[in-house]
Formats: sequence, C-alpha cells, structure tokens
Amino acid sequence: MTPVAPIRFGLIGVDSPHAPSFTRLFGNGSDGVVPGGTVTHAWKGESASDFPLSRDRIDGFADEVSGLGVTLCDSPEEVAAACDALLIVSSDARTHPRYFERVVRFGKPVYVDTRFAPTLAEARTMLAQAQASGTLVLAGSPKRFTPEFQAALTGGPYHSVSLDGPLPTQPGHPGLAWYGVHLVDLAVAALGAGPETVTVDAGRPGPTDGATTVTVRWGDGREVAMTGEAAWSPFTIGRIESEGGCSEFSIEAGPPMLVGLLEGIVNSIRSGTPNVPLREILSIVAIVEAANRSLEAGRPVPLSPN
Repeated sequence: MTPVAPIRFGLIGVDSPHAPSFTRLFGNGSDGVVPGGTVTHAWKGESASDFPLSRDRIDGFADEVSGLGVTLCDSPEEVAAACDALLIVSSDARTHPRYFERVVRFGKPVYVDTRFAPTLAEARTMLAQAQASGTLVLAGSPKRFTPEFQAALTGGPYHSVSLDGPLPTQPGHPGLAWYGVHLVDLAVAALGAGPETVTVDAGRPGPTDGATTVTVRWGDGREVAMTGEAAWSPFTIGRIESEGGCSEFSIEAGPPMLVGLLEGIVNSIRSGTPNVPLREILSIVAIVEAANRSLEAGRPVPLSPN
C-alpha cells in the first residue's frame, strides 16, 4: 500500500503560541507527536496596536516558526496556494473574518482557532462563504478534544453541566470573548446547539465571591453554569450530570492539550466531515455575544435560533 502523503498545513497569523506548538506537534508528517500533517508555509499576519499580546509577540513567533523550517509568505493567498489546508491561528479574533474571507475562495479545509468570530453575524457570513466555495470548516477549543473531557462524555443524555476555569480578558475581547470561550465550547459540546437564554452574574457574593457566573439555559430545562475569575489558572474543571449519574474532569493547559485537536483535524480532513457541527459553532459565538450583552444590561438575554 502506498503511504498517504502528509497534509501540508499553512498558518494564517502567527501571533499565538499555537503557531509554533502546532508546528512542533506535527513535525514532518511522520516523526511528530501527531502524524498525518506537517506545517510548510505561514503568513505572519497583521498585529493591532491596541492588542499587546499580538503586537509584542508576533515577531518572535514568526522567527520561531521560521526556525522550524516553515516558509514565511507575503500574503495569506500565497500560503493558501501552496498548502492543502489552512490553520487560522491569529490570537486576535477580530482578524478571523477578514483572514477567512481572503482564503476561503481556495476551497481548501480551514480551521479557525478557538475564538471563531467576534459576532454571530460574522460567523454566519463566514459559514455562508464556506458553503459557496465548498470549503470544509473546522473549529473548536482544544479542550473539547482532550481525553479528560471526552472520557467524561460517556453517559447521557446530560441535563446539567458545571464548569470552572479562568476568565481573563484582553483588549477588544471583553467578557467571555477571550478565555471564557473555552468554557462555552465545552458547554455546547456536552449539551448541544440551540440554547435559549444567557444570564451573567458578576461579582456574585458567597463561596464564589469576586467570580463571574454565567448561566446558559436550554428550552427543555437543561442548564450550564460557568464560573471563573479574571486571574489566570492553567486548570479547567467540570462536572457533567445525567439521570444515570455524574462524571468529573480536569484539564491542564499546555502543548499536550493540543494533541486531540490536531488529530481530529487530520481525521476530519481525510473524511471530509466537520470536527464540530456547524450549528454548535454558531451557538458558541451566540452565547459569548449574548453573555456580554447580559453583563452590560444586568438581565437575562435571549438567544436567536441558529
């Protein structure tokens, strides 16, 4: 049997530690932790002056990726022409819609890292562009694909989920739009698309004093409670309950956490199927957007169907 050639991936925006981490984990397609893919080309991206994490890290990550043997290109279109699939890993989610628009016309699989789009309207536009060009859309927080979380999804159907993890923010990424999206992704992975309301309680008194609690409810009574503080922690813990019992999990952030995501991306491209249902992508973006509105308004916010 002829060996299957590794998928040639291209990075779009390298101002995130995922850029060098993905490159190292793939290796040359056969010697990496994740077989089946290799990063061959990258476009540095454009950093925003109001986003220090991008502005201050982009040059260093570009040098690091280049030092791993990746060819740096002058445009995302040049990367798309040279590769089999694309990884939009820019840390500034505000860039994702326009980066996506520049490469989606090539019709090649595109993974959009964790924070898919800042608004539901932009996410819908991106998926419509993908449908028009026949592009396979890949998405999702790496935490969704960890063995710890997947092992907790052994029962079901689930009726409630509680999640606790860090909720720091960054300029241009308020509320849940920066790190909170990881919790939202886990919530939707467990309970599915189509939640109906979101309520945010910031600075709740009692055992969670100083923490923010976000409650998401589905129309049939299912519910997720997400709690976290602005201080960074590498750990995300959760409890998933069903009529048959409950399961718990703990995830630690770090390069090993990325392995399941990359394995899933390779498998999805080989099979031509999304790694995250498109309705779930929209629900994740909708929850983040609604949570920020609830925080501003001080009341529950209904979600529009997706």
